[in-house]
Amino acid sequence: MSALGIALLALGGALWLVALARVSLVAARMLQIEEYEARRFLRWGTAPSWLAHRSVMLGTGIAAVGLIAAAVQRDGAAIIAGIAWVAASVTATWWWRWTPPKRALVLTARMRRVLGAAAAVAVLLAAAPPLLAVQGVPVVAAAAVLMLIASLAAVAMLVLAGGDLLMRPVERAVQRRYLRLAARKMSELRPLVVAVAGSYGKTSTKHILAQMVTGQVEVMPTRKSFNTLMGVTRVINEDLQAQHRLFVVEMDAYAPGEIAAICDLVHPSVSVLTSVGPQHLERFGTMDAIRDSLYEVVAATPTDGHAFIYTGDDGGAALAERASVDRRTVTSYGFESTVHVPDVVATDVHAEAAGSRFVWRWPGRRLERQVIIPLLGRHQVLNVTVALAVVHELGYSLDAAVAAAASLEPVEHRLQIMPTGGAITVIDDSYNANPVGVHNGLDVLAAMNGGAKVLVTPGLVELGSAEDAENRRYGEHAAAVCDRVIVVAARPAAALTAGLERGGLSADRIHLVRSLQEASAVIARVTRAGDVVLFANDLPDTYRARA
Repeated sequence: MSALGIALLALGGALWLVALARVSLVAARMLQIEEYEARRFLRWGTAPSWLAHRSVMLGTGIAAVGLIAAAVQRDGAAIIAGIAWVAASVTATWWWRWTPPKRALVLTARMRRVLGAAAAVAVLLAAAPPLLAVQGVPVVAAAAVLMLIASLAAVAMLVLAGGDLLMRPVERAVQRRYLRLAARKMSELRPLVVAVAGSYGKTSTKHILAQMVTGQVEVMPTRKSFNTLMGVTRVINEDLQAQHRLFVVEMDAYAPGEIAAICDLVHPSVSVLTSVGPQHLERFGTMDAIRDSLYEVVAATPTDGHAFIYTGDDGGAALAERASVDRRTVTSYGFESTVHVPDVVATDVHAEAAGSRFVWRWPGRRLERQVIIPLLGRHQVLNVTVALAVVHELGYSLDAAVAAAASLEPVEHRLQIMPTGGAITVIDDSYNANPVGVHNGLDVLAAMNGGAKVLVTPGLVELGSAEDAENRRYGEHAAAVCDRVIVVAARPAAALTAGLERGGLSADRIHLVRSLQEASAVIARVTRAGDVVLFANDLPDTYRARA
């Protein structure tokens, strides 16, 4: 057997590992974005743009020629296979391109463990062709080269999913350790816990409540969107201190039992359910499953605690009734004009370009206040309404909270007016990704003073069977408000565009782009001084088209 052929195959294996590493780092970022859910991760990886990437196709062509040549020239088959693998691997590495990340890969301890296990599997695969050549079957080695090159993107997915699977027992042990530490800390510190759950409005309500009581009590809200069991665990272990007497915990779920698990850790005394809607319907499958999952926060509220539930939607009203049957202390809230008359109401609402003013009432307790907030959007009135009710229930000063409401700061990327240094106004609502928030954003855009109104959006995702209908409805509303709409290419683009056209927006005012960079170029070309641009729902990388 040719020593040169073996050496070339070994070199080809090393270069293939380099190509695999480049591809795998992109795949690892997607695995992390999908929160290590193997099924969603592997489903993302079935896209033709991934499996049949140009770099893979070019490399496969070279490897296929190598296999044919090795079959014809059997005496030099190992050398031919080695040359083909080197050339194919270099080509695949050189031509590999993917859309620049919006969210970079974070090399957490878990990701390092997954990458380590994946690397071990990859090395074994890379060793196969030279070992086959040593065994005297160089043509089979050439066939193995072809398979490894042709399946480069698929292998990246599989070794990462396999690495994650191999590390699951280790990961579970690590998580149990952190959970024990967090539970012990909660037992020692015993803060009063307010749980905030719901399909939409959780993060804003959490931050509003925390801002309102600052100065009255040492309060700790969970940071950013750390709203999963392990996210809350991390906040407890790293952030919660003895001086924090109030702990406001945001809770989210992608599956039944997840909110209940967070509640088992923090034991809320007060719960807030902000909304019930089709967010994550794609994961849950049915609205009943979503309602049952959200109800877990109410079920975990003790009978001597207090649950506040928004009853402006049918789902919330049904859960409030369910909670009453379960003998929970329930206070409903909402706008006065809603079908289900709530216990705490916001009435005489005036939403303007600079914020809102309204009258807050809790008739059952003979409470009424005039409230002014600088936050954009009618929905923020609801968030402030329930926050004021919680403040009063906890025994803090309602008047101090109302005063604090006048200087509330928006949550980052949620209807936040951004300084541009230019002549146009930019509203950043990129974190709102639900079928309520996007319409609130359009209402804010419609109320803004200025020239032309421009929307930049990729549409809505994770709505299951309701996704197309919601995107068409979104498009129709946008057509009624906007002078131009820039659609960032993603899965919802077709339904969103159909809604825009149905709403009467002409084709020359609908711009389809593949990236935010292209969107910026369109904005620079079509806007003038005084125009207002709304960036809505910046989808994660897993939904973006490949550049």
